[in-house]
Amino acid sequence: MRKYFVFLGILTVVSCRLFAQEEKLVMRNLDDFQVQVAGFVLEDDRTVHIHAVGAGGDKETKQIRNYQQDRFNMYAYCWIINSDTREMVWRMTIDNTEQTGDLRLSREFNGNVHLDKGTYEVYFAAVKPGWHILDGGFFSVSKLLKYIFSDENEWEDSSRDWIVEIDRVDEVYQRRDVKKILRAKRRNAVLSLTDTDDDHTAKKGFSLSQSLKVKIYGLGEGYKGKMYDYGWIINADTRETVWKMRENASEYAGGAVKNRLFRDEIELPAGNYLVYFRTDANHSSNAWNANPPYDPYFWGLTLFPAEEDFEPDIIKEYKEKEIKPIISITKVGNDAYIEKVFELKEKASLRVYALGEGMAGDMFDYGWITNDETGETVWKMRYKDTKHAGGAGKNRLVDEIIELPPGRYVVHYQSDDSHCYDDWNMRRPQNPEKWGITIYPASKSARYARVVREPRKDDTQVLARLTRIGDDEHVRKRFTLKKKSRIRIYCIGEGDWDEMYDYGWIENVKTGRRVWKMRYSKTVHAGGAKKNRLADTIITLKPGTYEVHFKSDDSHSYYDWNDDPPRQPKKWGITVYKLDN
Repeated sequence: MRKYFVFLGILTVVSCRLFAQEEKLVMRNLDDFQVQVAGFVLEDDRTVHIHAVGAGGDKETKQIRNYQQDRFNMYAYCWIINSDTREMVWRMTIDNTEQTGDLRLSREFNGNVHLDKGTYEVYFAAVKPGWHILDGGFFSVSKLLKYIFSDENEWEDSSRDWIVEIDRVDEVYQRRDVKKILRAKRRNAVLSLTDTDDDHTAKKGFSLSQSLKVKIYGLGEGYKGKMYDYGWIINADTRETVWKMRENASEYAGGAVKNRLFRDEIELPAGNYLVYFRTDANHSSNAWNANPPYDPYFWGLTLFPAEEDFEPDIIKEYKEKEIKPIISITKVGNDAYIEKVFELKEKASLRVYALGEGMAGDMFDYGWITNDETGETVWKMRYKDTKHAGGAGKNRLVDEIIELPPGRYVVHYQSDDSHCYDDWNMRRPQNPEKWGITIYPASKSARYARVVREPRKDDTQVLARLTRIGDDEHVRKRFTLKKKSRIRIYCIGEGDWDEMYDYGWIENVKTGRRVWKMRYSKTVHAGGAKKNRLADTIITLKPGTYEVHFKSDDSHSYYDWNDDPPRQPKKWGITVYKLDN
C-alpha cells in the first residue's frame, strides 16, 4: 500500500511537468541602460535554449595591458548568475559566439545550456568601448587607423539587433521583480553597503551582544595591488581595523579586470562595529566606465550570517554618537603651524582623528602630540600608519585610540605651501572640513581633560637660550649641573643633503669633549623651506659645567631669510631645558 502511494506521487509530479506551461524570457531594447536585468526559475534541472545577440571583438584578449580591459573582449553581452550562490553559471564569450550579419561588432550565441534547479538572474551589459581598447589591445598605429576609418554609427547600428531569449523556463521575473529579490537579500544581511555614489564614503554600524561568524561578500575596484573602491570594518570602540579589502586577497569579479571580488568568513566578538565603503570618482553601480562585474548590484560590502541557526536578536543597529572634542585644529590652510595645549588629571584613552597630505612614505601636512614638560613626542602622524582619506591618493587619514598618562600635552599641526583646506590642488578628501587634527575623549577619565589657555612658563627651566641667531655668528653660553640630570635640547638650524650649515652643539668644559651635536640624520623638517631642520631630543648629563654653542653661515638666518622661514622663526638657534628638579 505504501509503495502504491509513492508511485502515485511520482506520477503527479511528472504529469505536472509534462503539462505545465513553460515560459520564455525575452529582453529587448538593451541599449536603454548600461546594465539590464531579468530573472527566471527552474523547478528542476533543465536544459534551456538561449539565443542572444550582442557585440564584441574578433578574438579574446591574451595579454592584459589595461585595467579597463575585459579578458573576454565583449562589449555588449549576456550572462547568468545563480541568485542564491551569486556564482556566474554562463556568459557570452568570443569562443561561444559567432560574428553575425554585416556588422563587424555583432556577436550571436544560439544554443543549449544545462542548468540546475534554482532561481537565476540574467544580465545584459553594454559599455561602449574606447578606441584604444577595441579588440582588447593597446596603442598601435594599426588600431588607430582602424578607429579612424571605422563606421562611427557601427555601435548604434549593432545595438538595434541586441536581444536575449531564453526558452523552457518555469517562471519569468521582470527587472522590478529581480530588484525586489535583491533588496530582500540585503535586508536579511547583517549589514549591506551597496548602491553608493561616486567619490563617496558610506558608513553603517551594528552591535553584537555575543560573538557571530559572518560571511563577507564584497565587490570593488582594484588593480596591481591597489584598491580604488573598497570597504573595511573597524571596531568602533578601539578604532582597530578588523577586516579590509586588499587587492592581493581578491579574485576576478567578471567584466573589466579591475573588478575585484571578496569572499571571506570571520568571527566577530561581541562589540560595536562600523563598516565603511569608499568609492573614487568613477566606475560604480551608478555609472560604469568599463564592463561591470557579474554581480553589479552588490557593488559594495555586505555581511551575511555564516550560519542559518543564528539568533537575529543579537544584532542591533549602532549609531556613533557625536562627541565634543577636547582639541580641534581643523580647516588648516597653507604654510600653517598651530598648537593647542590640554591637561590630563589621570590616565586616559584618547581618539586621534587626523587628516593630512602624504606621498611616498612622507607626510607634508600632519599632526603630532608632545609632552609639554619633557618635549618628548608621544604620538605622530606617520605615513605608514595612515589610510586613504578619499579623493586624491595623497589625502591621508589616521583614526586610532591612544593612551596617555597624567600630564600636560601640546597638540601640533603643520602644513606646507600647497593642497590644504579650501585650496586643493587635487581632489579633496571625503571630510575636507576635518583637515587637521582632532582629539576626542575615548574613556571616562578623558572627559575631564582641560584645555590650557596659557602656555607653560618654562623660563625657570631654561639652562641656556641662544636664539634669533643672524648670519655669520658663533655664540656660546655656559651652564652648570650639580647632579646627574636629564636635559631637553631644542635646536632649529639649516641643513641639506646630510650636512648642517646653521647648527648647535654642547661641550664638557673640563674635558673639551662634545656631548651632543646637531646632525642632519637626527633632525626633522621644521616647517617652511625643506632646509629648516629641527632637533628636539632628551639626553642625560653628569654633574659638571657645559658650554652650549650655535654657529651660522653667511645666509638664511633669523634676520635675513633667503627662503621660507621655519614655523617658529624666533627659536632659530638652540635652547637647553632642565627636566629634573
